[in-house]
Amino acid sequence: MALLGGPQLMGQSASSQKLEGEILELVNRYRESKGLKALKHNDFMRGEALAHSTRMSTGKVPLSHQGFDDRFGRIEAKYRVSEGSENVAYGPNSAFKIVENWLKNDTYKENLEHKDYNAVGVGVAADSKGGYFVTMIVVNSPERPKIVPAEFAAALLKLINDHRKEYGLAQLAQNEQIRAEAVKYSEQMANGKVPVGPPGFDSPVKQLVYKMGGREMVELISYQLSTPDEVYGAWMNSTHQRATIEGSYNLTGIGVVQSQDGRVFVTQIFMLKR
Repeated sequence: MALLGGPQLMGQSASSQKLEGEILELVNRYRESKGLKALKHNDFMRGEALAHSTRMSTGKVPLSHQGFDDRFGRIEAKYRVSEGSENVAYGPNSAFKIVENWLKNDTYKENLEHKDYNAVGVGVAADSKGGYFVTMIVVNSPERPKIVPAEFAAALLKLINDHRKEYGLAQLAQNEQIRAEAVKYSEQMANGKVPVGPPGFDSPVKQLVYKMGGREMVELISYQLSTPDEVYGAWMNSTHQRATIEGSYNLTGIGVVQSQDGRVFVTQIFMLKR
């Protein structure tokens, strides 16, 4: 989750951005007065909220929740989101009036008081008449625990080597050169620089087998799973991936990277080198 006070978006005015902060502050004061946890601002959700407010302010859509399913779908695709709601408003540059009117609406009030919501995005856009369109999206997005990449990788390798030992297979030795390429690839996935999935044929990862004089090589990829046990379990439940884990390899490198939104990206490279 990001902190409040990101850059202005879509040519948004300073007054609109200021109003966003004031609305969130009042909403959180109200929640705290009811014994509820404060909502954490999220920049991605703010972008979705602001885009909708901008469409309303320019007359492309009426004051409504039109397109909410699409907005929620994009948020759900980026974060682990179990449920969400949306409040909209049109009024003067007054956070007090906007929140007050929401509290007079049973549905909007229920959204403000939802005990499981913990993340929020507020987007405000002014129209040509001096009024302000407001969209507030609230969701339940469980926080992902922070990981220690080296410990994660070590635990995953132990699970795999324990399984190989049980089947009389050679232990995989961690190789620093392979590990470095695995980390780079996981970083690229986490930063959106490459698609999530196995590396393409032009990836530096694919060149490793030639650079190191290996006989064969394969990669396993994981994302969205938060523990070594979850990654290992998912791979073992796949016939193809289990075959890789039980393959005739002797070197490995594991790259574990956690993105800013908490997702864990894992690249494990298996290599046979005689």
